[in-house]
Amino acid sequence: MANIKSAIKRAELNAKANEKNSAQKSAMRTAIKAFEANPSEELFRAASSSIDRAESKGLIHANKASRDKARLAAKLG
Repeated sequence: MANIKSAIKRAELNAKANEKNSAQKSAMRTAIKAFEANPSEELFRAASSSIDRAESKGLIHANKASRDKARLAAKLG
């Protein structure tokens, strides 16, 4: 564990951020699975939005986000 006050604060912030990022990625994966189980326009929008949110936060690369959305759109028909 860190001894310096600023390092302790940084470690706490990192832990919080990791938790938040993990929840965001989990929500994205859940939205994608829900769409794949039952493809519909509404679920496509939800999954697409979730992917965009993860991309804007820097959790996934822009190319991966684009690729994922294209694959979902292809399944939509």
